[in-house]
Amino acid sequence: MSRSSFSQIDCGVAQAAEQIGDKWTLVILRNAFQGMSRFDEFSEHLGIAANVLSDRLNRLAAADILYRRPASQDGRAVEYKLTPKGFELFPLVVFLNQWGERWLGKPEGLRVELCDKSSGRPIRAVAAFAEDGRKLTAQDAVSRPGSGGSEVLRRAREIIARRRPAAIG
Repeated sequence: MSRSSFSQIDCGVAQAAEQIGDKWTLVILRNAFQGMSRFDEFSEHLGIAANVLSDRLNRLAAADILYRRPASQDGRAVEYKLTPKGFELFPLVVFLNQWGERWLGKPEGLRVELCDKSSGRPIRAVAAFAEDGRKLTAQDAVSRPGSGGSEVLRRAREIIARRRPAAIG
């Protein structure tokens, strides 16, 4: 089955991927966290086609991840700024940078080191933690239906159970 959209899939990961799961969207967000806000800045830095950049900025605005406002220095220009929903994506951008440096890095060292502005010290690795503070890996976690229910999780478990009934936790 081929899909052109995840918008109707009842899953948090699929819904998030629908809004931010595009390579251009992720680097636009990276640049927004670095302080870029104007179309011409994104365009110059990314070398992205104007129609693609316009589409991604419009999608991010429609998803309430960025908002548009008149530029402070030039009321004819528009700035794209992160919304509270957009700011919550910061750990994702940090994680992608850390993962990219670890697994796709350069032998000479880090290309970009993210640091705490107040102390100047590097940001700790992004990780998942148990309620009691233990660091968790994928092997330490299990998915279970939440109060909203999940047809996606039920169907995934059904498919897995056909071959590996003991694999379902």
